[in-house]
Amino acid sequence: MGLAFSIAIHLIIMLIAAVITIDFGYADAGGDTGDEVDFAVLTDADLAEMQSPRVTEESFEVATIPTEAMQIDLLSENNTEDSVDELADSIAPSLDPGGGALTSIDSSTGSSGAGTGDGASFFGLEAQGRRFSYIVDLSGSMNTLTGEGRFTRWELTRSELIRSIDALDARAQFSVVLYSSNSIAVFGQGNWTEATNGNKRLAAASLLGFDPGGGTRPLAGFEMVFELDPESDAIYFMTDGVFSTDVPAQVKQMNRRDLIPIHTVLFGEPANPREATAAISMMGDIARNSGGKFTHVREGRP
Repeated sequence: MGLAFSIAIHLIIMLIAAVITIDFGYADAGGDTGDEVDFAVLTDADLAEMQSPRVTEESFEVATIPTEAMQIDLLSENNTEDSVDELADSIAPSLDPGGGALTSIDSSTGSSGAGTGDGASFFGLEAQGRRFSYIVDLSGSMNTLTGEGRFTRWELTRSELIRSIDALDARAQFSVVLYSSNSIAVFGQGNWTEATNGNKRLAAASLLGFDPGGGTRPLAGFEMVFELDPESDAIYFMTDGVFSTDVPAQVKQMNRRDLIPIHTVLFGEPANPREATAAISMMGDIARNSGGKFTHVREGRP
């Protein structure tokens, strides 16, 4: 009787155990008897590397980082056989530089040189600092051929802008705004771009994709530049003609707090003597009001 009772009890216990035991088969049901699970801890840099495969010159994507210097070496630093000059148009203009504090322009390249170290130069106007903003005319009149008839004003200006950026120290930062009827920040509004080799080449490639058109309304471009934080150490402002007469006063008002030097460039000959006088006067006022310098780059004659 005792043996039979014991066997019955054990059978009941086995049935209960069979009912409450769950077999997950392909998964771990928990507990501390299964395989250990490793969690990989990725740094921000590791994650960015996983999500951003090496890009080529044929395909790249620009990431924008508001109010901070952009670090977008999207063009391979190891692929530097092509120089910035080869990305830009090959030019050989005959330009007659005029105005204050303008150094000579190399007639074989069309470049007036560019700053090195803690400085920059654009059409010969030297500036000091580490952060430089360029506000450059992209209006329809920039399609005008120069005196020799070989290149447009935009082609020559674009080449000089590329060379100026290319000569910046790697620790410098730059911002480029192109204006016509509207204004566009080439690398995104509110962004500084670090002057690395990759970013210089990316700037050159980007500028080659713009074509002139529209009116001459630079005020929105100034607004974009004065919103940059930290602020510019120097601003370059270039045009080839006249604009609204209230612009110098409005720019002076925007610049009243820190008085950032604005170096102004008038490129070419405006349509008639009256417009030429007005353009020279306004560009001179903008430079003088800010402690900057003004130059008039006259087109060569055949």
